[in-house]
Parts: sequence; C-alpha cells; structure tokens
Amino acid sequence: MWLHNSLAVASLCLPGALSNFLSPTYPSPRDLSSRNSHVATGWRNLTTRLDHSLHGRSNSTLSLLQDLTFSIGLFSTHDSGAETLQYHHAAPEILNASHGTNEVDGDSIYRIASVSKLFTVLAGLIELDGEDWERPLSEAFPAFAQSLREHSNSLDPVYNTQWDVITPSALASQMAGIAQYGAPWYTDFLTTHAFNEAFNTSSPVTDPATYALPPVDESDPAIWPPCASIEHSVSGQCAPSDYTEGVASNPPIFLPWTSPSYSNNGLSLLGLAIANLTGKSMEEVYQESIFDPLDMESSYSEVPPSSEESRCVIAGAPDSGWALNNGLSTPSGGLFSTLNDLAKFGVGILNSTLLSPTETRRWMKPVTHTSNLHYSIGAPWEIYRYTDPKTGIITDIYTKLGDSGYYGSISAFLPDFDTGFSVITASSKATRSQQTLFLIQQIVDTILPALTTQAATELENNYAGTYISPTPNFNSSITFTASKHGAPGLVVSAWISNGTNLLPQIPTIMGARDYRLRPALTTPGDAGQIAFRPATSPQHPVRAGDPSRLFTSFYDADDWTSFGQVMYANMYLSEFIFDVDSDGVVSAVSPAAWRVTLEKRD
Repeated sequence: MWLHNSLAVASLCLPGALSNFLSPTYPSPRDLSSRNSHVATGWRNLTTRLDHSLHGRSNSTLSLLQDLTFSIGLFSTHDSGAETLQYHHAAPEILNASHGTNEVDGDSIYRIASVSKLFTVLAGLIELDGEDWERPLSEAFPAFAQSLREHSNSLDPVYNTQWDVITPSALASQMAGIAQYGAPWYTDFLTTHAFNEAFNTSSPVTDPATYALPPVDESDPAIWPPCASIEHSVSGQCAPSDYTEGVASNPPIFLPWTSPSYSNNGLSLLGLAIANLTGKSMEEVYQESIFDPLDMESSYSEVPPSSEESRCVIAGAPDSGWALNNGLSTPSGGLFSTLNDLAKFGVGILNSTLLSPTETRRWMKPVTHTSNLHYSIGAPWEIYRYTDPKTGIITDIYTKLGDSGYYGSISAFLPDFDTGFSVITASSKATRSQQTLFLIQQIVDTILPALTTQAATELENNYAGTYISPTPNFNSSITFTASKHGAPGLVVSAWISNGTNLLPQIPTIMGARDYRLRPALTTPGDAGQIAFRPATSPQHPVRAGDPSRLFTSFYDADDWTSFGQVMYANMYLSEFIFDVDSDGVVSAVSPAAWRVTLEKRD
C-alpha cells in the first residue's frame, strides 16, 4: 500500500491513528520448565487438578476424562526441559487390556489418526519441487485423464470433477472441492444396502427404499467403483489404479479453490501423487524424509511389529482398528507415534530442521478463511485464533487434529512463542472424541495465559532498563519500561541523544503517542538480534461483530499499510535493535537511525 508522503507524515502526528501489526507481542520465552516459570506453574496446576479428578475424590468436570487414555506434553525450541512437562493417564480398559500396554508414558505408541496429514504434507514439501505442487492430477493419474477424455464434449462442472485443475497444493490445503471419501471408505446407500443384504444385516437406515430413492441401472459400472466390493470394504485395501478409477467419476463438492472442504480422500490422493512423482513408496518417504532425520525411532507408517506390542496403546479388540494397515489411506490417517516423538517432530518444524526458515514461514500461513472468524485453513493446518480475554491480543494456534475410530490426537504449534503441545488419546467409548476436544481446551486455557505471562516477565527482566553509550563524554542513553497497563510491550520512558532530550519527539518517531514496541524481526538461532517496531492503538477500536466502521476505520486500524515510510539516511526512525545472547539476556540496543550502540546497565 503506497501513501502520499504528506499523508504519511501527517498521520504520524495523529494520536492513535494506526493499530497493531501481525507479529508476536513479546520475544519468545526462554524458560518454560524451571520452578520459577509461569508455564511450569500453570502445567503443575493443570496436572494437579487432573490428579485430583482422575485419582482422587474430586467431582470436577475433569473427572469426565476417567475413561480416556491419554498422553499430553509441551515442547519448545528454546527450552528442551519443556518436554518433561508431560502427563499420562491409563483408563480402566487399558489397565486391564489383554493386548498391548497396561500403562502409558512418553514412549507409548498410539495411532495418531489425521495428524498423519501433517506428516504427509511436510514430506511432500521436502520431496517435491514447486512445479510438482502445481501439476494437474490428470498428469499424475491415468484414470483422471481418461475421465476428462470421456467428458471432453460434455464436461459439466456440477457433476464432473475438474481433475485438470486440481493440483497437489489444492489437495494439501483442502481446497480441491472433492468428496471426503472414496471407495471403500465412503457411504453409498446402494452399495451399503447390497453389502448388508449379502451379510444378512439389512437395515432401514441404509435401505434406498426408506428414502424413496429411485431405482437405478445396477449394470452401470459407474455406480460400482472397483474398490466398492465386499472384499475391499472388509479389508480396507485397494490398488492405486482401482482407487483412482473409482474416485475419478465422483462429482465435486465445490469448484477447485472455492471453499475449504475437508477430504480424507484428498490426502490419500496426495500420498499417491507424492509416491508417483518420487518413485518411492510412502513408507520410504516418511522414513527417509522425516522419521530418520528427526530420530523418531518409535514412529511407524504401518502397524508396529509384534516386538513393540508391549508399548502399544490398543483400545478395544486389536482388529477393531489398531491392527489394520491403512493402505492407501495411510497418508490421511494411518501413522503411529509417541508423545516423545511428536515433540521431536514439533521442534523440528519450529526449528526449520527439514525445511529452510523461509519455506517454514511460508508454509505456516493461512491459505483460506472459513465462515468462522476464529478459524482459518492452511496446508493442512487448522488455525485457531485465540483472543486473550484481558488484552485482546490474538495468538494464532497452528494445529492438525486427528479423530478416527478409537483414537484421537492433535499437534499444536504456537509460532509466536516458539512452542507447542501434543495430545494423543485412545478409548473405545463413544465419548472419546468430545473428551479429547475437552482435554485440548483445558491445555489451551492453561498454557496460553501462562506463556503470555512468562513472556511478559522475561521482557521486563531482559529488555526493560537503561542503555548508555560506552563512548566517553558522549551523552546518549535510553530507558525502556515494560507496559503494565493497557496494551503490552515496551515504551521509551527516557531518551537523550548526544545531549538532546528526544521524549517530546516520541509521537513523530513512533507514529503516535499511544504505542508499544514489539518484536518484528529476529535473526535465526537462540543468539543474535531482535528488531522492535512500534504497534499503535486505534483511536476508535472496532467492536467485534460491528461492521459500521469496516472501511472508515482503515487508517485507524492497519499499521501494516504504513511501515517504512519515515527514515533518516535510509534507516528507520522507529526501529530498535537489541543484541541477545543464547540465554535470552540482552546486552545492548541500537536505535537504528541514530547509528549508535548503547550498552545495558544493570
């Protein structure tokens, strides 16, 4: 966005003319696990409540988790001790199970359901190049090309899926607009009724006659996909060529790149595309691109070997879901892992171990909105926008949820804090899904405020204070104070530059009287430099759900339109660059345009 210089300079003098920008409110906290950390305290409070509810006589809502077996834990790129913040609970069915483990810990092996999708997309980002991601599926699968040829003169976008437009990137971001399932993992009343009749399990619920559905020509091969046979439905296995032939004729849900539509089918196709384009099996892809580099020795893309059964969390009978290899649906939901391995996976993503930092940042961004203001979609991220109830600050939580049969999970990432958490659960009870979501909510309600408080504490301890020029007889100093009221961040409470008091010039330098300095640029690694820039508060905040000032508040609510407009000799007036060591301790600050380094004095 370009603004005329006179407008830009004039806007600097308007109190509260601009607003916050999308970045962390604080530098990432370095201490999550010590006894003095607010995060560790919050975790102890949560786990104490869990203990009292699950093993004591408490009647709190947490006692609803009695029948849920689960493992939960944190991870951080700055504090390896965060991985010790774990909690595990074995429900009665696991305590008394005749197969698998009877107790759970960080090395217990669970099915992770659709968290597998996150591994599949990451593996694709590692293995494929940019051209592959935008290659039409009709070039990768002969069945799709054949379907297009058959409809070349009669293609109807309402009834015929446009496989020449759908790409791996559309599949990864749930923007392909295709069916959620393909045979044999879908429900078609005609085929289901036929199977029920064959097994003498007919039910009015799936009888077409119950719904007055018209008769169809049952000799038409299009209504009997190759993988819709009784054999395939029982085994869940299907050849890739048969599977793609079956889904080729599925009608679309939306046009590609129109609206997000969750599709397990899409991630199965993405796995097939990755295998086709690399010439490797997906088992090889997971092992070579993710498991081995991250030392995830307890993660599997097939049912773990019998030698590992003593570590496996098996809910219900083994043949009720645990012991079935997922075959083509493995990329969608067939992986197995442990809490400790998921921590390695989380740190590997946040640390850009497998992708470059630029690729990681580009990946961890939304692709589309949903109809919910608090929920966006990435590839394959499910992004929740958490609003702090006290400050109104928004924190984006990048997640992938897993929910299938007796197993549930989530991998959650908080890039603003360089941390995250994992949850994996198992239960044969019908309440498993809702209990898993309830447990996740308890972690979010506990950890997000604790992270914010810890980050604010470290900001005050490490960044606030007085910085003085080490040059003799050079009267330059600056004092930063951590804001304790209103918007969080740093403010300049005193500033002398070569004998000149700059406090009266703060509104011009910062762009407003009401501002807070927040981190905007960080050099990679634990040690280096962090550049702070001012975020300014809107003069008339727009209330949630009130569209009356949607456009008239544009310049009152968008800092992002005005960065980098006021400079001196090609350096930004409002940029302050702090030198930080590997422990997060700040030693100096450089007000960029003044070309001076001021050392911190205790």
